[in-house]
Amino acid sequence: MTADLELEGTARAIAARGYDVTRPADRGQPDALATPTADARPLADWDPPDDRPVALERVEEADPTTVLERVAGAARAGNRCLFVADHGTAEEVLEVLSEPAGVRRRTAEGHRTFYPSHDRVPVDGGYAACRVTMASFRWEEEPTPETRLVLYDGLQPLAAIDGVAALADPPAEAFPFVYRRGGDKRIHVSNGERPVGTYGSISAMKRAGYAPVPAPLVPEHVFDGDGPGDDWAVAVAEDGELLEVVTP
Repeated sequence: MTADLELEGTARAIAARGYDVTRPADRGQPDALATPTADARPLADWDPPDDRPVALERVEEADPTTVLERVAGAARAGNRCLFVADHGTAEEVLEVLSEPAGVRRRTAEGHRTFYPSHDRVPVDGGYAACRVTMASFRWEEEPTPETRLVLYDGLQPLAAIDGVAALADPPAEAFPFVYRRGGDKRIHVSNGERPVGTYGSISAMKRAGYAPVPAPLVPEHVFDGDGPGDDWAVAVAEDGELLEVVTP
């Protein structure tokens, strides 16, 4: 309800600036779309300014995958993206999209630590898994001497592949375990050619200590080679009122 209130308040403020604000019925569309009229005043300090529509996207938590995909979706549709959030969530969105955009951190040499995505790592007809007690996965780029992509659980390295390009088809031997759903509809976990367990569900597999490996969230994969750029802003709204619009 609070998110709806913030969206409605932001939509009213944007309409007052000379935008035609509509609410698409299709769930695959943005929460609202603001199209500038001839009398429209700028919503944000976008450079360069233009007359593209603005996709309004309300967010209640700044999940990095969702944030990047909404900016990318707006760009593909020819729109800019305006997130609508309360103050705390707005700060989190800005952290995801500000430099280094779309990653947790980047070293002076350009090596990145990635956010986890919602996807899994496909391996040899199944998906990568690791045996852990309480999963705390992260992916980091490391120079050795070529840049490689290393999976950690806490401080423990678990797997390594030849950079982000190898995510499309990583070698099975890079990961300690692979899980697949068999013809019996059960989950089969193996180590190379050696079966190590069969489970009735992913949840049961996890309880046995085998955790699916999340793929890293790689910005250039979400944006087809580019990052989020400057085509986004964050509208900070509280109690149904638009307080400010923050730009990159």
